[in-house]
Amino acid sequence: MGIGFVIFIHLFIIAVFSFICAVIGCILTYFISRKERRRRKMILTFIAPFVALYTFYIVGVIGFSIVSENKKVDIGIGDAWYIPLKNNHQLLCIDIPEQASINKNNGETQISMVAEIEEKGNQIFGKTFGNEYFLLDTKTDSIKTFTTEKELVALHSDKKLRLADVTEFYSERKDNGLLASDDRIVVSHNQHWSGIHFETGINLLIFEKSSHVS
Repeated sequence: MGIGFVIFIHLFIIAVFSFICAVIGCILTYFISRKERRRRKMILTFIAPFVALYTFYIVGVIGFSIVSENKKVDIGIGDAWYIPLKNNHQLLCIDIPEQASINKNNGETQISMVAEIEEKGNQIFGKTFGNEYFLLDTKTDSIKTFTTEKELVALHSDKKLRLADVTEFYSERKDNGLLASDDRIVVSHNQHWSGIHFETGINLLIFEKSSHVS
């Protein structure tokens, strides 16, 4: 689903929920308020849920958009999911994991149908859904393919590969809020894809500076 359609669904759900809250609030206001100002209070009570919930949603979307731009990750709404890789590359998925690909930031697709992936420095190791292994050097944009994992390890890795499923890799990278600065990403939990997936990917770091006077 496109981001516009998802936002429309969100707005519709908010409208329904706001209406329910407004009706309940108006009923309570009718019985507990004085007759002189009852009508005014009921109007305010009916409007309040709509104003509060829509304001919260709009501010949230703006905040997520800022985080998305700064962290180079998707906003969490719609059918496009992406996270940054080294040297202006990204892992992009449309709707389902089978559509995962490694692209340059200019939109050029370098490897499609990525099933498993591991990043070590400037090198990206992986496996496609066609059971083909690959090595991408993000610094030079050179791509090499192999028929077996053993061939790949023998030529280009001093240790056994620790390939992660693309959905797990995506979740770990986005949850940590990293810009591909680690030499290796090791994934320890699963994340399922859904049509509407809403998460911030925000990590708040609080630095406390203390001084000592002798």
